[in-house]
Amino acid sequence: MSILVISLPPRPRLRSRSAETAAAETSGGEEIDYLLSADGFTVQAQGRCAASLLPKADSVVAVVCDADIAWHRITLPKAPAARLRAALTGLLEDAVLEDAESTHFALAPGSIAGQPAWVAAIHRPWLAGVLAGLERREVFVDRVVPLSWPDDRPSGHFSEAIGTAQQDLTLTWANSDGVVVLRLQGGLA
Repeated sequence: MSILVISLPPRPRLRSRSAETAAAETSGGEEIDYLLSADGFTVQAQGRCAASLLPKADSVVAVVCDADIAWHRITLPKAPAARLRAALTGLLEDAVLEDAESTHFALAPGSIAGQPAWVAAIHRPWLAGVLAGLERREVFVDRVVPLSWPDDRPSGHFSEAIGTAQQDLTLTWANSDGVVVLRLQGGLA
């Protein structure tokens, strides 16, 4: 079974952008990084191209960049599946920066009611818009996954925003306490 892994473009931030960048984002003309595997173990092809030119595969996995996900550690409420969304919204409404109704929550696999669990929070309208844009170009995403997640084994990586007016270099650090993304420019570095 072939798998296509694509990197979703980061969510636009509140910083000045050139008119060319804004036009490319609204037209959907930006390029997407991808990796294609015929068996899920070896890389068959990789590159960067427009969404309409992505190779075809049996399964498409979209990877969300670290800065677009907020991780929250909660005790998972004991609620029936039909009411779990409302329970999560009640628990996290003060922790999320935006309206909880416009936030998509995803639980870590294997989460058990009454036990501590990680919840990923992401801006729902942005994610829906990106996925709809891919579908208009006949790229149908089967799963959306994070690039980094909280884990007992610490991990980290450096990344650079390519194709933007500013070359942002960041350090992402993930451990059992959560995931943090640090810009390496400016006074904090």
